[in-house]
Amino acid sequence: MTPSADLLREGRELLLDLVDRAEVRDAAAAWTGRVNTVTARTDKVDADATTLVRALGTWFSQPA
Repeated sequence: MTPSADLLREGRELLLDLVDRAEVRDAAAAWTGRVNTVTARTDKVDADATTLVRALGTWFSQPA
């Protein structure tokens, strides 16, 4: 397991993929120039690609 401080060390935005689904990673791919995506595990979260794209656009503006 990587400590969160190590994941943030680059000073880039960080998206934790807590659902480990390809559709979510694909939805976040347009932001790879600005956002690091790390897959993690939890039993407490569910998300879909549409919600993720909306949230990324709100937090980090539109992809380049």
